[in-house]
Amino acid sequence: MTGTTSRHASTPPDSSDSSGWVTLVRYWGVVALWMAVISILSGDPFSARNTNRYIDPILRWLFPELTAHGFNIAHMIIRKTAHFTEFFVLGALCYWAARRGRSNGWRWQWTVQALAISTGWALLDEAHQSFVASRTASLADSAIDCSGAFVSQLLVRLRHCRRDNTGHAASTEN
Repeated sequence: MTGTTSRHASTPPDSSDSSGWVTLVRYWGVVALWMAVISILSGDPFSARNTNRYIDPILRWLFPELTAHGFNIAHMIIRKTAHFTEFFVLGALCYWAARRGRSNGWRWQWTVQALAISTGWALLDEAHQSFVASRTASLADSAIDCSGAFVSQLLVRLRHCRRDNTGHAASTEN
């Protein structure tokens, strides 16, 4: 290969599509589907009142000695972990979509885009919950959501740093 090829000069996989719409839909469609899943999980069927019908029997089976207070704490931890996980996935998907198969490298723009979209969706998710009678909107939940997206971006960055340090990037530049 010549010295003019760099890892940042690679083109999207669907570069034959002149409009680029197929590429955009392929990547951002997955993000939109995940956002729809988050919205569904924000509805009444997944409120604390309703999910304890599913979570409590599992907790009773795993921890038969758990007190009522213990159930409340465990239920809260499971629900907050779900918030974190939903937005961890959203953050990772947004980075993946922003990158759209371009470059093996890492760019701040893609991370900022992923965090901005995830944060906006976290706030909209809580606003949505304020209109659901069995749900309550909470900025604390939005903070947990945002922390999930932030941790996903930290891991994306660490992965790229590790790849750069192990020589994977150097072999694609030459």
